[in-house]
Amino acid sequence: MKRGNRRWAPVVLALALVAGACSLTVDPLDDPGIGESALTTIVYAADGSVLAHWHAGEDRTLVVYDDIPRHLIDAVVAIEDERYWDHPGVDVRAILRAAQANGQAGDIVQGGSTITQQYLKNVLLTNAETYDRKLEEAALAVRLEEGLTKEEILERYLNTIYLGDGAYGIGTAAVHYFGKDVADLTLAESSLLAALIQLPGATNPRTEPEAALARRKIVLEKMVEQGYVSAAEATAASLEEIELAPPTRRLARSRYPYFVEELKQQLLDDPRLGETPTDRYNALFQGGLRIFTTLEPAIQEAAEQAVAAVMVAEDGPDAAVVSIDPRSGYVKAIVGGEDFYDEDDPIAQFNLATQGHRQPGSAFKPFVLAAALEQGIDLYDVYEAGREVDIQTDSRIWTVENYNNSAFPPLTVLEATVYSVNVVYARLMDDVGPSTVQELAERVGITSALEPFHSLALGAQEVTPLEMASAYGTFAADGLHVSPVLFTAIETHDGEVVIEQEPEIAEAIDHTIADGVTAALTEVVTRGTGQRARIGRPIAGKTGTSQDHRDAWFVGYTPELVTSVWVGYAEENHIMEEPLTPVTVTGGRWPAEIWALFSLNALATVPYSQLAVVGDDGTVDVDIDLSTGYLAGPLCPHENIQRLHLPPDQVPTVICPIHNPSGIVGIGAGEVPPVIGIELSEAVSALNRAGYEVRLDWEDGGTLAQGTIFGQAPDPGVPARAGSRVTLTVAGPEPGAVVPRVLGMTREEASAQLAIYGIPVDFIEEPEADPASAESRAGRVWKQAPGAGVAASATVSVWVNPGGSP
Repeated sequence: MKRGNRRWAPVVLALALVAGACSLTVDPLDDPGIGESALTTIVYAADGSVLAHWHAGEDRTLVVYDDIPRHLIDAVVAIEDERYWDHPGVDVRAILRAAQANGQAGDIVQGGSTITQQYLKNVLLTNAETYDRKLEEAALAVRLEEGLTKEEILERYLNTIYLGDGAYGIGTAAVHYFGKDVADLTLAESSLLAALIQLPGATNPRTEPEAALARRKIVLEKMVEQGYVSAAEATAASLEEIELAPPTRRLARSRYPYFVEELKQQLLDDPRLGETPTDRYNALFQGGLRIFTTLEPAIQEAAEQAVAAVMVAEDGPDAAVVSIDPRSGYVKAIVGGEDFYDEDDPIAQFNLATQGHRQPGSAFKPFVLAAALEQGIDLYDVYEAGREVDIQTDSRIWTVENYNNSAFPPLTVLEATVYSVNVVYARLMDDVGPSTVQELAERVGITSALEPFHSLALGAQEVTPLEMASAYGTFAADGLHVSPVLFTAIETHDGEVVIEQEPEIAEAIDHTIADGVTAALTEVVTRGTGQRARIGRPIAGKTGTSQDHRDAWFVGYTPELVTSVWVGYAEENHIMEEPLTPVTVTGGRWPAEIWALFSLNALATVPYSQLAVVGDDGTVDVDIDLSTGYLAGPLCPHENIQRLHLPPDQVPTVICPIHNPSGIVGIGAGEVPPVIGIELSEAVSALNRAGYEVRLDWEDGGTLAQGTIFGQAPDPGVPARAGSRVTLTVAGPEPGAVVPRVLGMTREEASAQLAIYGIPVDFIEEPEADPASAESRAGRVWKQAPGAGVAASATVSVWVNPGGSP
């Protein structure tokens, strides 16, 4: 239809309705009552158990016409259908007025529906605004008024209208908003209820009091115009303040209400359940749907129990937990507060897990790391650390200090991640660029609005636990981001599929980048700030603590489950330090402990899967006094000492002079002894006696004899802690690749040589055939099988002449 023709369609409809209303002789319509009874919607957990029943049926208190006060009847008629008492079900004048407005707009923008038509729409018809539906509605309205009185129709209408806050009908609304029976309503209260009919959400007196008063004023003006009340009565009523009763309706309690409430709010905003909020509300609370969720009761119970076990301090901080399967996006558990139904807690129903926006602190650093890896920065690239750094941003000098003002030597990116070194991450952010980090964070799952500021590197902008779990899930899923999903399907009561939920999947980052982040975060838990989260299986995670210990986080994952934990004060945002809390709360304390307790139970029946780990990088283990940045000495305070993996050329050479007198050596060890150029077994023995572990790298030594050492790290003379590892570069094939030559060696020498290569040996004491040779080479090897240079694949048999030294 051309646009010009469409413009006149409303006028044509109006003429058709007028003609029908004026000429039809119709049979009376059977009484539809208040329509079909509302059907209860059932919400199911992933294991098939029931989480909640949603219904509006119990919030409909029926009233009879004789109990309705006259001023309420007059208010409704005045604002909704001023010629109600005179028309035959269809208001010709209202139709023509609406037709003029609709013709100008080219579409249906103004109603013209009478109370009779509205009632029929509520109980018999759909909400569709089509011309066919309007014609059907008009015809039925005329038929209905042939069978029922005006009073009977109005009674039924007032029992079926929706008035907000889950209240259907004026009987329920009177109790809900004013705490009284409908017969006791005043003019001011009656006109307010009439004001709610058109837009119950936008004029809700609890949430939109100004809009409610403005709409009530319009109702009272209409009543004056139509002679229902005097101007003085209307003025007095319009000046009357709204005195709402406290909510008395007891919530239908559900299992795991923070999850259920988040699901409900998402569905109320989902256009697949209806075009308008009222349509969606009706679908959920009257439609008898079956909603199948992703919540796992066993995992939810584990989360709640972990929080309860750790958060035992009276009047202590709050906690939130979100757990997601990163492979599917299915949300398995949500802990959004302590008690959703606590009537004494004004914020009990505020969901800290999905609505609580707080600063993540260093838990945001993995996004900086991922952006850096994408730009070609390596985990083993070295950055200056120190105690603090000044970064020139676009607007000012940004000064960054390490946590506790700790001083570090130059560190690899990996070590800076393991020990959450702010100075290095400030430098990384400056190299990578704030906009790049912002874009990556949004790509992997952060949905809160972020600004491209340098401080984003240290988690200075607010996010929710749900977002953090979702974003870390991208690392766990090898770079694929799967949007969080709370339900899998919605069906009607008779099994017809209404919605089949499909998770949104996108390749957010390359799998090699995700593996690099995971490798670093496994070290965070193994030996860094997240050690309290260790549970005896491969995990990756990161701690986070905001400024002044106001927020503490731990977000960790396995390939099967990613979980974020937040701890903090929900209302006052207190500093979590003594004496307010028993200990200073950081991400590595209570959040990591909650995560560990939860994961032990949640993953108890899940087989282990392997996470990406860091390779053998040739770094050196050394103890550093973080309060000074020097090598730790035996007199340095224990709480200041941290073992770091450093590149050999970045190992400090000075023992901390602040806490140790001149001449003292490092903790448990002295200097690494020189072993280059000596025989392998002798070198290994020398290093073992000095307290070091040995790692061998076998390389082609050219003309050097097999087993000759021609390199070592750390270099000779470097101080290193006892128990740390020294890497030796040895001439020859890789250990165990081929069998070495042991002919002419003593039994002990042959045993040691084969042990270096990891080759099992079977000694056979038997003289060789020539007695003279056997005597001259008593106690020495005269035969081996397989021979030297053969691939080592099994036990080597070695024949030794009898005799020789014991």
